[in-house]
Amino acid sequence: MKLLLNGQELEQMEPVPTTLGVALVTVQEKHIAGDQTIATVYIDGEPLTAERLAEWKDRPVDDFQEAHIQSLKRNILAAQGLRLVADDLGESRNQREQIVDHLCRGRSTEAMKMLNGYLQVWNTVQQTLAGAGRLLEIELDTLEVSLPAEDPDQRQIRPLADLFNHLTEQLKELKSSLEAQDLVLLGDILEYEFGPLTENWHRMLNQVADTFEKQD
Repeated sequence: MKLLLNGQELEQMEPVPTTLGVALVTVQEKHIAGDQTIATVYIDGEPLTAERLAEWKDRPVDDFQEAHIQSLKRNILAAQGLRLVADDLGESRNQREQIVDHLCRGRSTEAMKMLNGYLQVWNTVQQTLAGAGRLLEIELDTLEVSLPAEDPDQRQIRPLADLFNHLTEQLKELKSSLEAQDLVLLGDILEYEFGPLTENWHRMLNQVADTFEKQD
């Protein structure tokens, strides 16, 4: 299998990797600088998704023709991931408003269908943020962000730990309302709690991305 890193073909590695997974680990360890990591991989023109990696990692390298690997600085990759989920979270505003509208109009079936997708957005946000922390070996809850205060002319500095705890509390309240089948309370939580929560998390994700991008 021919290996190309950032457009440049790599010389034959010794010992020759036996599987696709071993080949990728070898490229990371021997050919990529410590402040960088593999960002994308295309195998014979197909993007190597997490699902494909799990399926293909133990296959012999001779099963494939070419692997095109792109690396990025770790801080840039982490920042890109946070901006992507920040955009997804921003776009979820309309989804949340539609869920609330369905609940207000008694269309609980439609609301529950949309709620699963809405909560998946939050799950992806949390996973991406945690993954960025691991990638950069940073304790995220020690970081701080600037958010609007009650006085529109003021700003407040808040540690990320506060935002994490607040989200956890609201998710618990939401779960409790579902278990109690209290759809009125569910609608109130989504409208009055997750509205401001979304705005603060959207700002936080972009600010943390800014912080990561400024790292050397």
